[in-house]
Amino acid sequence: MISGRPYAPADESALLRLVETPLPGWVRLRYAYAKGYAAGEGLKGAHLALSVVEDAARGLCGASTRTTRAVWLDGVVQRVGYLSGLRSFPWARRGFALSRGLRQARAQAADDPSVVDFATVLAGNPGVVGLLTSGRPGLPQCRRAGRLETCVLTPLPGADPSDGAPFEDIAAFYRREAPRKPLFPVLEERHPSLRDEDFFCLRRNGRIVGAAAVWSHGDFRRIFVDGYAPAMRAMRSFANAWSRCRGAPLLPSVGDELRCRYLAYALVENDDPALFAELLSRARRRTERANLVLTLHARDPLLPTVAKLHPWRYGSDLLAASFDTYPRPIGGIPHIEAGAL
Repeated sequence: MISGRPYAPADESALLRLVETPLPGWVRLRYAYAKGYAAGEGLKGAHLALSVVEDAARGLCGASTRTTRAVWLDGVVQRVGYLSGLRSFPWARRGFALSRGLRQARAQAADDPSVVDFATVLAGNPGVVGLLTSGRPGLPQCRRAGRLETCVLTPLPGADPSDGAPFEDIAAFYRREAPRKPLFPVLEERHPSLRDEDFFCLRRNGRIVGAAAVWSHGDFRRIFVDGYAPAMRAMRSFANAWSRCRGAPLLPSVGDELRCRYLAYALVENDDPALFAELLSRARRRTERANLVLTLHARDPLLPTVAKLHPWRYGSDLLAASFDTYPRPIGGIPHIEAGAL
């Protein structure tokens, strides 16, 4: 029998083993949460609720996460939820662990309500998308909200010159510009690991016209390459040679860390592509030789600016979810924080 329940601190050791279990795919990735499972999942939102799924005979077999965060939506601050961390050990993937974890999230949503919840599912995983959009009793009602493109850019040499802007001025820029961007996070609720000094800005004639931060997760969450699918293993040397010619990221050796920093709170006036290109250039000089990761909605007018830089790209499905009614539509183009996924 499989059942779900809220997380308890005694679950930490089993959950750390779970998160270190490599994810299947053409590149097998495993995560390391040096500060603990709850701390690593806490990167995803200010309010965290964890659930575990247990098999009566074999013990803990899966987990799920629900976080909520304050964002700008319809021009005002509202709270949205994020459903994630749907994991199970390989021996439980054919069972009911995923659906049990989602049912547990219903109780979490009642305790910490939101106007809408979201989930992201890697492209090529139709089984999970099918489950989430099946309308099965006990699961959230979901609607597709478009496709996401996560892009990985190489760092640039040289230091980014300091703009000397007081953080109060950057915060004022966000108060002015963020309300027009659906799902843009409220600055005051950012994760404690994202510091004031991680932010920088662009100026024109003394006026701030763009701002962003480069966010390092430090020991909260690190990613390692556990292996490659046979075809990719055979092609890796050729792929890296081609990537060097184009200035694209290289595929690390098995066992190496996938070193990355996240572009956070990226915003430019009028979605100006030239300003965004400058913002990316400056961010790539601040990554401490790690790759820069960002996520944009497929309809975002700034995506072609990133595509010109020859990034790695992988797609995800964005789903809007609700446990009570059919989820509300989101007008405009949603802002997505790669570091909080």
